[in-house]
Amino acid sequence: MQIKDYVAEILDVISACPFVESQNISFEERPTNAAFIYGTITFTNASKLYFKEFVVFKYEDINIVKYGYNYLTQDGALIFRFDNAVDPQAKKFPTYPDHKHINEGLLPALRPSLEDVLIEIAGLIKRSE
Repeated sequence: MQIKDYVAEILDVISACPFVESQNISFEERPTNAAFIYGTITFTNASKLYFKEFVVFKYEDINIVKYGYNYLTQDGALIFRFDNAVDPQAKKFPTYPDHKHINEGLLPALRPSLEDVLIEIAGLIKRSE
C-alpha cells in the first residue's frame, strides 16, 4: 500500500460518518516509506477529534508507530483520548504503551482504528441528541 492509498482510506472512513460536519486532513511524506498524517474533524454537535498517526509502510503492511486520537467537547474539554505515548501511569496495563484517557483517569486499551474511534464518537453523539 502506498501513502496516498492510505490517506484515501482515511478520507473514505471520515466521509462515511454521518455526524461529520467538516474535516481538515494533512500529511507529510517522510523518507523511506513513512508519513505523518494529522487532522481535525468537526462534528455536528461542534465537538472535535484531533488525530495524528506516524505510519511506516512496508510492502502491503502498515505499521502505525505513534498515534493519538483526542476527542474534545465544543468547549475544549476532554471526552477521551487514545494514544501510545510513554505514560508512566499506563505501565501497569497489559496494553502498554497503548491506553485510553477519560475524565476519571487511564484505562487499558489497544490502538483502535480511526473507524473505531468514529463509531464510538457517533454513539456518543446519538445518545446526547
